[in-house]
Amino acid sequence: MATTVGSAIRRSFDRGLTLKTLQRAAEMAVGAILFIVILEVVLHFNVLDSTLWSLYGPYYFLTGIVGTLYYLAIIIPISVVVGFAVGWARLSRLRVLTWPLSVYVDFFRGMPPIIIVIFASLLGPSLIPARFHSEDLGILMAAFALALHSGAYQSEIFRAGFMSVPRGQLEAAQSLGMTRGQAMQFVVLPQALRLSVPPLANELAVVIKDTSLLAIIGSLDLFGLSNIFSQQSVFGSNQLWWVFVVWTAVALVYFVMTFSVTEVLNWIDRRYHVKGLEAISV
Repeated sequence: MATTVGSAIRRSFDRGLTLKTLQRAAEMAVGAILFIVILEVVLHFNVLDSTLWSLYGPYYFLTGIVGTLYYLAIIIPISVVVGFAVGWARLSRLRVLTWPLSVYVDFFRGMPPIIIVIFASLLGPSLIPARFHSEDLGILMAAFALALHSGAYQSEIFRAGFMSVPRGQLEAAQSLGMTRGQAMQFVVLPQALRLSVPPLANELAVVIKDTSLLAIIGSLDLFGLSNIFSQQSVFGSNQLWWVFVVWTAVALVYFVMTFSVTEVLNWIDRRYHVKGLEAISV
């Protein structure tokens, strides 16, 4: 009986979240339309102008979005794996393990990502055997460096999640016959991951925006191709307002990407949230 009631409450809660999400999506769509109308009035341009919807405009835009998603498919998985592994390893009592990882975290957290991108693109290819070199190797090395940069921040997020689980739960699990590894896997880890989701959503949103830094070394992502298109549009039409129109569209795409990622992780947080198991200091 209790299970049936709990399932009904869960379904009702999920429907409420779905309706709320649809409502927010509708509000965003209406807001975007109003924003476009305001731009037309202020800048005196027509959103149906043939220059905007020419062959080159959609090509650059869609190709740029695909390029950004390609780099995100490299950066996000690597950064999450590195962040989780380093955050877990830094809880070890072995100083020979924790000290180098602390140096790694402090170094990447103290360096501007744009400097990391430049140095990785210049020096990274020299670390790879010549037979594996390619035209975009420098950009790939810069993307990998961005993954390490984000992994340093994520390691602190995961480490804080591990440390937020009360130590008494680990001791209670071991008193029931579990090994330390089993207690960490079945007791500490699920709670730590659940506690790490909200700050992780914020860090992944930052990662999405940081991919635009790859444009300074020639990547064909959304930022880089939009920059090319905006320059061609200005020189071709002699109308400066095209720059504002193009970069407004780029900003909206980045907003949609970050909003989608944060909403997915926030949904996971709400879906697996357990009342009373918020972050607690050890």
